[in-house]
Amino acid sequence: MSLNLLVILSYLSEIAKENQTGPVVCCWCNNCVNFIRYGFYSRYSFSENEQIKIQRYLCKHDQCRRTFSMLPHPFLRITRLPLCVFKALLKTYGQQPVAGLARQVGLSRQSISRALSKGRSILSWLREEAQTDPPWAPSPCLSPSRHWSDFIRMFAAKFYPSRYGAAPPTEYGNCL
Repeated sequence: MSLNLLVILSYLSEIAKENQTGPVVCCWCNNCVNFIRYGFYSRYSFSENEQIKIQRYLCKHDQCRRTFSMLPHPFLRITRLPLCVFKALLKTYGQQPVAGLARQVGLSRQSISRALSKGRSILSWLREEAQTDPPWAPSPCLSPSRHWSDFIRMFAAKFYPSRYGAAPPTEYGNCL
């Protein structure tokens, strides 16, 4: 992996260890009042084989009763790479082909191609959403301790609707 990317990934891993999350809100029903801590699960950090503990919660709302977690900045749901790495890959891709980028980063060409495709769709969606003035605009990374939770819920609903459903109802309003 290139030195610059390794430095970025190790820095992001350190940020994730601080477990900076925004307000705790159920991603299924938007409940921000009635939940309990419900154990942990581990997720690999970005730069090493080190694992980071992620808090799991149980929603106690009568209609929901599901588990959820609040991912710390800069983790994205299901996606292995953080947002800024997608941006860096897309910027570098304009300067060199996929094979050269794969050698530089230390990943396969297929992994780089998938990351570029996913990055294009994520950044395109980010630009569109930022125009609607969501709480995290212009970028969710600018104030992650306040807005990362909202961003992750919107991200999951947009890119993984079969797993996370459509955007959650606004029954509970904004719990900031």
